[in-house]
Amino acid sequence: MPTEAKKKYAYKYVKAITIGHRPDGRPIRRYIRENSRAVFDQKVRYYQTLGARGVQIASKAVTVEQWAWQWYQAYKAPKVGASQRINYETNLKRHILPVIGFMSLSAVRPYHLQQLINDARREDGTPLAQGTVRQIIYTLRQLFEQAEINGLIEVTPCRRIENTATSKSSRRALTRDEEALVRRVAARHWAGPWVLLMLDCGLRRGETVPIGKSDLTRDGLLRITSSATYAEGNQAQRKGTKTAAGERLVPVPPELLAQLDRSGRYFFHGQNGKMLTLTHLRRMWSSFHRACDREAGAKLYRNKIIEHAFDPAITPHYLRHTYCTNLRRQGIDLKTAQYLMGHASITTTANIYNHVDEEDIASLQRAVANRTNA
Repeated sequence: MPTEAKKKYAYKYVKAITIGHRPDGRPIRRYIRENSRAVFDQKVRYYQTLGARGVQIASKAVTVEQWAWQWYQAYKAPKVGASQRINYETNLKRHILPVIGFMSLSAVRPYHLQQLINDARREDGTPLAQGTVRQIIYTLRQLFEQAEINGLIEVTPCRRIENTATSKSSRRALTRDEEALVRRVAARHWAGPWVLLMLDCGLRRGETVPIGKSDLTRDGLLRITSSATYAEGNQAQRKGTKTAAGERLVPVPPELLAQLDRSGRYFFHGQNGKMLTLTHLRRMWSSFHRACDREAGAKLYRNKIIEHAFDPAITPHYLRHTYCTNLRRQGIDLKTAQYLMGHASITTTANIYNHVDEEDIASLQRAVANRTNA
């Protein structure tokens, strides 16, 4: 029995639109077929608008992962420092690509990105800090904006994405009791001068590495012009300060100046006279922190601390926060403090200056009491 030929369906409105060209120059056409004039006109305008904007509607779907690495290699890797490259790569590998890397760029919607932010976690499952989430949103925004500029998508989906993280960075200044304990330990510990350089001069950890006698002025000031990074491995690499504002002159207490080793190129160095390695820095802080813990009364078992008496979360950056807090307590104005801290934005300094703890209130209460009794 002969088969009947399939009857072709006739549309009222048909139009062929050239949406690209093959390698040999032949046009690639997309046919629009509709019976509704309104829907037909809408589709025609849509594709004509995409073509006018240069959107690559003829190419195969590009995934987020494919574009992310192209974007990173073209726009970020050649321009940013080693530490920033690590930040971008970490955001992509750990937080972004595992969630939306398989999706085509054109399929990503704002709710996908918001869900990514809402679910972002550390490796141990704890929520990310607000600053980390802010970096992820910034990476997403740049990635999709460049995709729009390059005609890979019609419009970026990264709009009005909210930072839903609730935890903030735990960095703080030392309490007065903690500071007094640190100074007692620093007076006898071999890493004491290094610790005091951060506590009494406000240096970042990386800024203590390349500093040396050539950075001292005749007036006894310390000139900060560079820092060290360990993004390439254990060996220190000299780089510029974190920002242009990081270049500054800071006063050094005379008693600390007398403790600095000026026999070599650097105040703190390895046996070969070179800059401290990352391992050196970690061992210095670990040894000093352990000494503080024991001074505070930590419990030991077979020479291992089993119950801390000194906050284990304290890092070298706490010393720098303490320096800034002490500037406020000494009555140093905000603009001068910004310069001494090397902050690019005065808001960063103000955030530390605005932190008032119970000890500050107690000091104010004593001052008021003394005036009343006078």
